[in-house]
Parts: sequence; structure tokens; C-alpha cells
Amino acid sequence: MNPERWQRVTQLLDEAIALSDSERSPYLDHACGADSELRREVESLLSSHQRAGTGFLKSPAITLQKGAQPAPLRVGRRIGAFQIVEEVGQGGMGEVFRAVRADGHYTKEVAIKLVRGGFDTAFVLERFRTERQILATLDHPNIARLLDGGTTEDGIPYLVMELIEGTRIDSFCDERKLSISQRLQLFLQVCAAVQYAHQRLVIHRDIKPGNILVTKEGVPKLLDFGIAKILDPAAETEATLARPMTPEYASPEQIRGEPITTASDVYSLGVVLYQLLTGRSPYRAGAATPHELSVAIAETEPQRASMVVAQPNTLLPDTGDTKGSADLLSSAREGSPAKLRRRLLGDLDNILLMALRKEPQRRYGSVQQFAEDISRHLEGLPITASKGSWRYRAGKFVTRNKVAVTATAAVILALLGGIVMTTRQVRIARAERARAENHFNDIRKLANSLIFDVNDSMADTPGNTNVRKLLLDRAVGYLDKLAQDAGGNVDLQRELAWGYQRLAVVQGSGAESNLGQVSAAEISNRKAMALFEAVAKANPNSTSDQLNLAMLHRMLGASDIYYPGGRPEIDKAISITDRLIQSDGTNLKVKGERALEYQLLGYSQDFAGDRARAVESIRQFLAMEQEILRSNPDYPHIGQGVAKAMIEFGNQLAHAGFLDEAHRQAEAGTEAYEALEKQGTRPDIIRELARSRILLGQISLMRGDVTPAETNFNLAHEAVARLSRLDPENLQLQWDVVSAEFEQGRLLALSGHARDASAHMQPGIRMYDRKLEDDSGPGLGLLHAWLGEIQFATHNYAEALRSYQKSAEFIEKDAQYDDARCGIAADYVRIGDVLMKLDRWQDAAAAYNKALQKADLSFSLAHKDVPAFYPIADAHAGLGDLSMAMARRSRDPNQRARYWNEACSSYLQSIDTWHQISQPARFSPSHFPAGDPRSVSKRLAECRAQPQSATR
Repeated sequence: MNPERWQRVTQLLDEAIALSDSERSPYLDHACGADSELRREVESLLSSHQRAGTGFLKSPAITLQKGAQPAPLRVGRRIGAFQIVEEVGQGGMGEVFRAVRADGHYTKEVAIKLVRGGFDTAFVLERFRTERQILATLDHPNIARLLDGGTTEDGIPYLVMELIEGTRIDSFCDERKLSISQRLQLFLQVCAAVQYAHQRLVIHRDIKPGNILVTKEGVPKLLDFGIAKILDPAAETEATLARPMTPEYASPEQIRGEPITTASDVYSLGVVLYQLLTGRSPYRAGAATPHELSVAIAETEPQRASMVVAQPNTLLPDTGDTKGSADLLSSAREGSPAKLRRRLLGDLDNILLMALRKEPQRRYGSVQQFAEDISRHLEGLPITASKGSWRYRAGKFVTRNKVAVTATAAVILALLGGIVMTTRQVRIARAERARAENHFNDIRKLANSLIFDVNDSMADTPGNTNVRKLLLDRAVGYLDKLAQDAGGNVDLQRELAWGYQRLAVVQGSGAESNLGQVSAAEISNRKAMALFEAVAKANPNSTSDQLNLAMLHRMLGASDIYYPGGRPEIDKAISITDRLIQSDGTNLKVKGERALEYQLLGYSQDFAGDRARAVESIRQFLAMEQEILRSNPDYPHIGQGVAKAMIEFGNQLAHAGFLDEAHRQAEAGTEAYEALEKQGTRPDIIRELARSRILLGQISLMRGDVTPAETNFNLAHEAVARLSRLDPENLQLQWDVVSAEFEQGRLLALSGHARDASAHMQPGIRMYDRKLEDDSGPGLGLLHAWLGEIQFATHNYAEALRSYQKSAEFIEKDAQYDDARCGIAADYVRIGDVLMKLDRWQDAAAAYNKALQKADLSFSLAHKDVPAFYPIADAHAGLGDLSMAMARRSRDPNQRARYWNEACSSYLQSIDTWHQISQPARFSPSHFPAGDPRSVSKRLAECRAQPQSATR
């Protein structure tokens, strides 16, 4: 009996064993048909099974050739240039091993595939060689590559292949809880691989999740062409007698033993996609045994995906997943069964059903057509799998923003009718033109409603960030197309500009709830800027159009406020409002825009180290907001604007070192926000109140008031954590949560609970590690600085040194702004402190001097840069400590006296610098760790007490 015949016998035997005695005879009648010899073989084995069990059936029914080796004996064996390390998998006729290159030329891990022991018949060896030939023709990024091949000394062919370290595609999607759209994008790569094989006349014939591995980089790889077939270009179909396949993913024609074409792979891909999207088999009901599964595949129509996800789960046997919960399945896809059902309803139902049609000729004509329908669905275009009803096409028409199609079609019909009746043609054309204009206006109204009414109203409700993004995407798409059709329509350009601006806010504005897509937000803002500039140029005397342009310049400046590129945008905005104040100075909108420009100007001056000017700019920001409130208390959001200005003024006063006045302003601003919160629960008010409490807590902690600081940090954390749970896709809220946790951790560190503080730093570090935008330097640097402070306090000096060095490295990326300069200086001070503890005195001295160089005392004195005074004072104190240590170790009296004098001089310089700070704080206004002037005074007194030491 040849191997293919034996495979057929064992398949029927396994299916028959699963049946009851009464079911077996009808099943064999159907399965064996007129092949009486096949039936006798199966019945003979059934009889043996009943008498003696089934262990003997696991052995192959062919003679082992001389030289065939069981798998364990192959481990350690050398094949070609490679040595086998371990077995990593088995198939029907092959075994796969991990191997390493052993000839010393270079190091590389590969996968080696060999014929399984006992299966090395001439037929199987020829099939193995066929697989090698197939793989040699396939070079695609989503197909496991053939690297080498040959024949062992005992005549067994082998393949050397790319070693794929990956996860089954279904497990990969579920473990990472990929959305339906993400699963479809991943599946499209698999389709590309199969289409590539088909173009080279190769049918895979065994597509299933186990043969699709996804690497840790998210790249799917199609494996195992062991039962693939190279098509004869001159033939229309291909059929095999043995029907090699995995039944759960086999097509009806494979089950029935009919000719095999590329449509069989389309069907198998359809089953894989069905399982990826639903977590279920298309044939859940009545498919408990292999025979029932075969009947279901051949005769039963699959259930609609959108219907099956609401039913109890029975996964394919191949997966081994028995969770059986619709909630669990949907949570790994779209969040809830209802959302998952809505996502699958319609296009995806139709795509899957077309791929799974029983008749090969009624399926997609190729894998490429299958993939194109998926791509069209993702882009919101009509798919070929739908019947193409007017309603369906009209829906896609609106989504794709194709205006005037109806008018064009009507005009064509009118032209045709005009051959018969010219007068009727004119009448129809006029009617259709009017209809097109109405349609144009309807879409315009819809877009504006989405941008200004629906979006703005949804902004007050948590959990809508993704929905707002979707609505704005659609609305901007509508307006974009209308703008193309309408030429230079200024009003339409203005509306489109506002649409892009609103979209940018939701994508990545730091001021509101957003998705953290900073680069996308900048692109949208740039598009808005080009449109606003065109409108402002067309209407030079329009205050509102000029204000819109100033607003966009200000917003672009805000997005780059930490960097030199931000200041020119702010200056452009100010130059526009300068002109508007001259021409329309009583306009409250002009004053409101100017107030916000003062706010950003203050930020820019602060980051440049010009603290005194920054205080004055923020003071003007507050004064203008208060002026608007006095003149028009009903001006939109003016109460919120005044509260924010109080908070920002308090923040800037703290940066300048005026902690008592800063505390009063921050307290007043917090009380104003608390009053606003009582009037409603808008997320932006809750967020800004939380931020004000964090600032108030920071100032309290800088003043040494631990209890009120702890209360404010806890209240802030509780508020933003609650919002984040309601809106889990909102990246801004996630940052709010880790910011509040950081403050809680810093409080613990300053209160002597260093070990407890470390856990509060880790969420922020993990968030920055996941951040894609390259602007994480200052924040991540600050986190590592305080992590180093915690490690230093627990005497973990080696780890502390690494943390301080990381902090300096991250902040160096953004050293063009002043707070970064102060942060780097603070890090070098702490690096010097650690090196002192490790007795690396020379390195410590270099670190302290580096801190002094970075902080730049002359610049700091000229600009009253209080944050820079902290690392300067600490660096001098560190140099004093170093000189004192050297004095204590020196045995030469003259040298010791010189060291004592140097220590006293350094301590005096430190004290002089501390005197520049009116209210020394427990950490610098830049939020980096700082020393204590009282401790320096004690060390100076100790130094002066030494004989021959310097005195003032």
C-alpha cells in the first residue's frame, strides 16, 4: 500500500472511530463508494481497534528504509555546513530542526527540514524535492525563504530555510487584541504572499493559522509548501488522489476529491480570515466529528460573521481555545459583542461569504481580487462582493465624497434623450443642475455640522476621542472634495481650514483630549495654515480672517514651544494682532487672541532662561483675561480663561523663585476651577483642575509643606485616572495619570520613603518607552533623574550613576532650551555626588565643573535665571566636599591646609549662589533634585574650624 493510500485509510478510520456503531456503516457507504478494497481495509482496522486498541495505528504502514533515523538521533548531527540543535516541529512527512552554521565562516541560525524517519519512500522523497523546487522559485518578504538544500550522505533530501521565530497568526492577533482593521491589514500581507505564489503557478493547498507565523516585528510569514503543487500552465486544473490537506481549512473540492485550482487557496484564506475576525469556525454547528465537518464543508452554507459572533463560541479544533465567551472574543477585537457585530455587518459579511462559496467559479477569481475587496472596505469604497444595490452604492458614494455623480449621469441620459426631444433635454439638464447644487449644499451643511456642532458637543463627554477623529476625518474628506470641485471658493476654504484645525486638535493637541498623533496633527495644522493664509490674503480687511491666521500661527508656535522653531510662529501671530489692535482694538476676540499670545510668549521666554520677562508676559496674559471678564462676564469660557491665567502666573512666579506669591496665585486659580467644576463635569475642566492641583502641590512641596501637597496630588490622580478609564484611547489622559503618579513618587522620595517611591516612576518610564514621537527627552530625563535620586538614597550607587547618566543623555537631545540646560547641569552634579561615593574623585571633579559650565553663572545672573542657580550652588558644594575629603586623607600639612582653604572657598561660593534665591526650595523650579543651603552652611562651619583653614 502506498503512503497516499495509507493516509486515506487512516483518515477514514479516525472519522469512523468517532462515530457510533449505528452511524459507521452509512458513513462508509458514502465515503468509500464503489471502492470495496478501501472499505475492507478500514473495516479490518476497525475490528483490530476494538480488540487491541489503536497504538499500532500510529506507526506508518510502510517499511522503514535502511538508514532512516528517528528524530532524537538527528540532534547533534551535521548536515552540510550546519549542525542540528533541536527539533522544533513535525508535519505529515517532514521534521523541522533548529540548526546553526558550524563551518566557522559566520554565525547563523536556520531551520532544516528533513523527511521523517519511516516516510523516506521514493514517492515522499520526490514530493520533498518538489517542495524544494517550489521554494527555490519563491522570494517574497512574507514567505519563509529557502537558503540552501541538498541530500544527506544516506540519500535523504533536506531544506535549509529561514528560521522564523514567531507566533501563529490567530494567537498573535488575540494576544495583542488587534482591532478588526488591524487584523485585516495583517491578513493583506498573507494574501500578497499567496498571490505571489499563484503568479508563479504554485498552489499552497494547506493554508491554515499554524502555517502562518507572525514575527515579533509584526511581519507574517507563510510556511510549509510540503503539499503545494506546481501547476501545469497547459492544464486548467490539478487534482490528487490522496488529497493532502488539513480538513478544517480545506475547500469543498478538496473534501470531495475534485480538481484543485487557485480558488482552493482562496477558500482556505477565507476560513483563516473568518476565524481571525470572529474566533469561530464557519461550520460550528453540527461539525463535532471529522465526518460531520467534511459534510458541513461540502454541503452547509457558512453563517454570517456578524451573526455568529453573538452566539456561544466553538472554535476550530486546530486552535485548542475553549474560552467560549462572546465577551472575551469581542474584547480582543472591538471591545464589545455589539461593536464587533456592527463592525462585521455588511461588507465583511459579504467578503467572507464570497470567499467561502461552495462553487470555485463563484468565489473570488484570484487572491488579488479577494485582497482588493478588503482594501476597498478599509478605504470606505464599494466592494465587488456586494450586490451593488443603489442604496449600498449611494452609501459608499457619500463616504468617498464623490459629488455631482447623479448630475453627471442625469446629464448623460438627457443627452441621449435629446436625440429624440431637444426641449426635454434642456429641461432635464436644468433640473439635474439644480439637484447637483442642492446636493453640494447638503454635503457642505453635513460637513459643517460634523465639524462645529457634533464634534464640539462631543468634546464635553469623555470616551469620544476616537469617534470624534472618525467624524472629523469624514467631514474634512467631504469638504476637501467640495473645495476641489468649487475652485477658489473662499468661504469653502475657510470651512475646510477649520475642519483641519479641529482634526489636528483631536489628533495630537496637548491642550485637549487627543490620540497622541503629534506628527499627524502637525500635518493637519499645516494644511489649515495654507488655507487660512489664502483666505486672509483674499480678505485683508476682515478681522475674523486675520484672527484665524494669527490663531494658527500661535497654535503652531505652541506645538514647537520647547524648541527654537516655535518662537517665530508666535512672533508672526503677535505682528498680526498688533495691526488688529490698531484697527479694531475694542474687539474682544482680538483681545482674547492677544492674551493667549502673551501666554505663549511667556513660555518661550521662560524656556530661554529669561525668567523676569516671562513673568511680565504671563502677568499681561492674566490682566487681559481679567479685563475681558470685567467688560463682558458672558464671554464664552472667560471664567475658565481667567482661572487658567492665574495658574500659569503662579507657575511662572514659582519658576522665578517667588514661592509665596506663586502659592497664592495657584490657590486662587484652583478655587476658580473648583467653582467651575460645580457648574458641570466637562472633561477639560476636570483636567485643568487636576493640573492646577498638581501645580499647587508642587509649590507646597517646594516650600516644605508635605501634607497639602500629598492631598492635592492624590485628588489630581483620582480625577485623571477616572477620566482615563472612561476614555482609554485618549493618550493625553494617560500622560496626565503618569504625571500625577510621578508627583506622588517624588513626594515619597523627599519624605524619606525612597523604596516606595520607585514604583511611581516606572509607569512614566514605560509610557515614554512606547512613545513614537522623538520629543521625549526632557520628560524622560526628569524621570530618570528622580529614579537616580531614589537609588542614591538607598545606597544603590551603581544604578544611581546609570540613571543620572541616562537622564543627561535624554535631556541633551533637547539642550537648545534653557530648562534642558539646567537639567543637564543638575544631572552632572548628581553624577559627581555618586562618583564621590565610589571614590572616583578625579571623575567627580570633572562632573562638578561640567555642571558649572552648563549652568553658566554669568548668563544666569544677567537673566535672573533662578532654576540655574540651584545646580551652580550644588556644584560648588560638591567641589567643597571633594576638597574636604582630600584634606582629610592628606598627610602633608601644607597640602592639607591648601585643601581646607579650597573647601572653604567652594562652600562660600555655594552660599553666595544660594543667596541669589529668595526662597530656596526642596527641588529646583525646573523640578530637578536640589541640595540644602543649611547643610552647606554646616559644612562651611566645619571647614573653618580646621587649623590654617581659610576664613572670610
